[in-house]
Amino acid sequence: HRRASRDSMPFVLFLALLASATAAPTTKGRRANEQPKVRLVVTGETNVARTTRGARASNRVAQMAAWGGNVTMTIRAAHNTFTVVEVADPNEARLFKEQAERSGLRVEEDQRRYPGPSVATRTQPLAEETPWGIERVYNGAVPNASFFPSAVTHPLCIIDSGYLLTHPDLPSDATAADPLQADPAGTMYFGDDICNHGTHVAGTIAAIGGDGEGVVGVFPGAPGLKIVKVFGEAGQLDDPPGWPNEACGWTYASELVDAVQRCVDSGAKIVSMSLGGGGPSSTERDAFQTFFDDGILIVASAGNGGSSSYSYPASYPSIMSVAATDISDAKASFSQFNDEVDIAAPGVDVVSTVGPPSDPGYDSFSGTSMAAPHVSGLAMVLWNKYPSYTNAEVRTALEGGAEDLGEPGRDNEFGHGLANYQGAEMRLGAPSPPPSPPATPPAPPSPPAP
Repeated sequence: HRRASRDSMPFVLFLALLASATAAPTTKGRRANEQPKVRLVVTGETNVARTTRGARASNRVAQMAAWGGNVTMTIRAAHNTFTVVEVADPNEARLFKEQAERSGLRVEEDQRRYPGPSVATRTQPLAEETPWGIERVYNGAVPNASFFPSAVTHPLCIIDSGYLLTHPDLPSDATAADPLQADPAGTMYFGDDICNHGTHVAGTIAAIGGDGEGVVGVFPGAPGLKIVKVFGEAGQLDDPPGWPNEACGWTYASELVDAVQRCVDSGAKIVSMSLGGGGPSSTERDAFQTFFDDGILIVASAGNGGSSSYSYPASYPSIMSVAATDISDAKASFSQFNDEVDIAAPGVDVVSTVGPPSDPGYDSFSGTSMAAPHVSGLAMVLWNKYPSYTNAEVRTALEGGAEDLGEPGRDNEFGHGLANYQGAEMRLGAPSPPPSPPATPPAPPSPPAP
């Protein structure tokens, strides 16, 4: 009888009513061992209105949800509306999809995205040190403080597990891109990080230089960072203690799209993501292409599977996919390699900032998660020194200015090569080449008449 009832209701009306009574998303990190229901993303001609957070579902909506799916959120991002529905099992998902597609809607599974796993070794620098990877992308020496812009017109947004705002070696002016994550009492407060992953990424980008302690980032003390937390909900304790923390498990592709929209709404022009998963998503792909077309530069880690498989979102064409290298400029053994890799950067034994379980300190991590922030940090420096260029021109300069490694030209292991600031700057500001000489030299002038 449940199935017959569902068939009798016009499906577009059903979905629109559900969506209109559903709160917009509040992204939450999930436990690594949590077994989710089947979750679907619906797009199409639903013409649903934008909803407000905290709206209560009506009894009518609850009744309709009981015989098919439960609409958990409506996302407005990348000039589109995405309705997220949970169903009990794969069979219910199949039935739901059949109904939706007969009504002209597109339905696909909401893919999971994970923080890039990293190998960690606790360390405590005796004094301020410049990690080898930071020196490498600057040809051996980080420029002095006067080289870096004092203000930014193209801010950078980090989507990860948070940002330890109290860390003495990180800029204190970072802010929540999502206003709901600005409350220190909230479970998804941006300024905490029980996973350490996001804080480590942030240190590679922006660790303060010249303070006599810790490490130095690609853009030391980078101002105006924006943060969206998608992993590491507070209150989900690590039991037993260790890495990975169960609360640092995964998020959804739909919530990742929403997180990028939060970055964009906050004014960010560069997005750094050290995360990914194996399943592609048309919804996610189209949204990221829209973000790029709208002028956003997005950088993501290529994946740590050590194979030629694709990791998403890095492997969408609109995103710079970053592979990892070691201190010898060899490809890291774990770094994925394929025809979507755009560039490589240091990703082995990278020392950066971390926080709990001990006092704020430093860890050496390895992973493509550590490589990606080298590239996004360079993009932030380059674009803010030359703000009149477009995101596409900055990306082309980073790729074209990379130091060629591996096979000549672009290859699947290193992409265009090892990220290099000086090369990118030269490529961005290089003068036009002189005109080519004519194929046939002009004939010499005839001698004057006697």
